[in-house]
Amino acid sequence: MNEKTNDEVENNNSMAQQKDVDEKLDQEKDQENNIFAEEKTENNETISEKSSPENDEITSEDDNSETIDTLKKELSENKDKLLRAMAESENTRKQMEKIRIETNKYGVQPLAREILNVVDNFNRALNLKDDNNEKSLEEGLTLIQKEILSILEKFNVKKIKALGEDFNANFHQAMFEKETNEFEDGKVCEIVQDGYTFHDRLLRPVLVGVAKKSNENNNDKKAEDDKDKKNEE
Repeated sequence: MNEKTNDEVENNNSMAQQKDVDEKLDQEKDQENNIFAEEKTENNETISEKSSPENDEITSEDDNSETIDTLKKELSENKDKLLRAMAESENTRKQMEKIRIETNKYGVQPLAREILNVVDNFNRALNLKDDNNEKSLEEGLTLIQKEILSILEKFNVKKIKALGEDFNANFHQAMFEKETNEFEDGKVCEIVQDGYTFHDRLLRPVLVGVAKKSNENNNDKKAEDDKDKKNEE
């Protein structure tokens, strides 16, 4: 009887312990579920905050503000570059204008320096007034003429060759026609005044006389033509 009672007591104790273990497991499970539910709620709230229209609007305003600041900075830099370029262009224009004025004003200085030497030689020649020095005077003037022509060629002023050439209205100016047998018809037979070119431009035309056939030649040619005509008849 006592043994039976002891067994029942032990069974009751075992059942009580098992019940306590089950209750603890249930409590732990409930705690885990509560913790999971709280974490889920926090995550949903965080996602909701991130995707809220207010946050999107704030982010958009920040982006627009940064874009505006960037554009203002670029505009300021471009404006500064443009002003610098305009200032440099204006300085360059002023320098070129200054060079042009100085060139027009002092460009003939080398030529003037050369001409002074010619003037000195003329003064020396004019001092030779004695009749005995006539030959020396002529030689001096000839040298001066050569010196002048040399100076002109040095500065690309060149004499135009015209005598015996075909008449060219671009370089020649006809003053008269001259009957002559020394030159062919239409050739330059006489120079009235020399002409010159400056680099590739005409500085002054040559004043010329143009050759044409003489009347004697015309009469002889006419007589020959008449003779040939009679022979043919």
